[in-house]
Amino acid sequence: MGPTHPVLAQSESKGRFFERLGLDKDNASARDTYAKMKQEAIDARVRLTAALANAGVEPPYDHSQISEATLQSEIQNIYQCAAPETRALYVLGHDRDQTPPGNWVIRWMLWHAFRYRDGRNRNRKVNKASNGDKGDKGDTEASAHGPSVGLICRFQHQLET
Repeated sequence: MGPTHPVLAQSESKGRFFERLGLDKDNASARDTYAKMKQEAIDARVRLTAALANAGVEPPYDHSQISEATLQSEIQNIYQCAAPETRALYVLGHDRDQTPPGNWVIRWMLWHAFRYRDGRNRNRKVNKASNGDKGDKGDTEASAHGPSVGLICRFQHQLET
């Protein structure tokens, strides 16, 4: 069964993303859920860039440097390990007709997690002295629980199957 909500191009805006998922950008709960989705994508980006670094790829890292197989694996990992409130939105983009199952919602989040860190977003004014080259203000490259969370979740999922 395909996704319940039509696919949104990765390059579409956050506003269109909210609209497509039926979220109100002025609703604090919707913004909090989006922030949790964003953090899950940032955590995945940390794992993916660590894999690129281990493969000898030099920074800056770009979304296009990740193989489709690796990206699909991380999409599945995010879906399996998602918090209940974020998973409820990921379900809207889950496509079981693909093998492995695709998810345009998670793919959009991952693309944007890279987009705002790879220097292409020239319209944002970022104080590099105080924020480094991290893109969105307040985002950090690593989360409090670090990249091992995905590995733990993936291991737990393998044990369950």
